[in-house]
Amino acid sequence: MGSIRKKSSDKSRALLFKLLVDCRFPTGTKEHCPIWEQRKNLSIEKKREYAMRLSHKEVKDILTQHECCYEKRLSDLNQW
Repeated sequence: MGSIRKKSSDKSRALLFKLLVDCRFPTGTKEHCPIWEQRKNLSIEKKREYAMRLSHKEVKDILTQHECCYEKRLSDLNQW
């Protein structure tokens, strides 16, 4: 599972924590975002605990989904 210090310095996990705090393109429903509910309902301390608790694969999967969503939203903005 790895030490807390090592996990805290992991750039992917740090990005996930940032997304838990705020997203540039927040969605209105949890169907579109795997961390929508956590972003909306957890305190800052609980968000950190959540990010630290996830496996490397879970973090990677969430960031992959975020990247796809982000690119789609940027593309949608450029359609204007």
